Amino acid sequence: MIKSNPVKALLKAGKPAFGTWITLSPHPRTVKIFASSGFDFVIIEMEHTDFSPATVSNLSMLAREAGMVPIVRTPGTVKAHDLTRALDGGAQGLLLPSIDTAEQIEELIKATKYHPRGNRPMNLKGPHTDYFTDWKPAETIAHVNAETMTVIMVETVRSMENLDAICKVDGVDAVMIGPDDLSQDLGVPGDMGAPELSEAFDKIFDICKANNVPYGLSCHSPEMAQRWVDKGCTWLPYSNDAAMVLNAARAAVPALMKIGGR
Repeated sequence: MIKSNPVKALLKAGKPAFGTWITLSPHPRTVKIFASSGFDFVIIEMEHTDFSPATVSNLSMLAREAGMVPIVRTPGTVKAHDLTRALDGGAQGLLLPSIDTAEQIEELIKATKYHPRGNRPMNLKGPHTDYFTDWKPAETIAHVNAETMTVIMVETVRSMENLDAICKVDGVDAVMIGPDDLSQDLGVPGDMGAPELSEAFDKIFDICKANNVPYGLSCHSPEMAQRWVDKGCTWLPYSNDAAMVLNAARAAVPALMKIGGR
């Protein structure tokens, strides 16, 4: 059978979905660790890493088999082929950065959905179909279209201004705020406590609610996750592999040095 997408089901039911990121260690064991920990999804980072398409596909296939939904943040949205290659490699969803207009996301969704929604290049035997061939092509197409998800990122003022129209595009499954880039575009780069950023968050949340589109952003602690859930967020990536390693090391080393008299 071709895998379903339980994260999409959670979001449709209005329930939080929790995931994490692979940004440092594109190793199969990283996927297994996150899957065994119980995360609903894993975002494989291509925008800010040098991960190859082959590596991303291998991680995606393993995540599928481990029961964790693989999402790929693409290195951009200029080339539709980069998006379909990630999907053909086994990703069950795309996290698309720098989405600023409804027209932009409409074209990208057309490129990543099969007929009748789009014109994604036909290939029904691959990691994205789990090499399952017992269904008729029409059944496979309908299933893949339904279970593949598209999450768009709001990272600019222009994106905020066009968000109502963006949310109305058929195929936008969730909205994620990119707070770092958004803070920069608002003129308060890196200031996560800036009132301008807080106001922007609330505006984005309200637009998504009005359009019944799930939304969220990254959280770096369970307490932060609770704060976002209280604001209606259901798309919640938690930390990443690099931060988890770094935080564990920084928490332990000072105590070890103290024990050693240093």
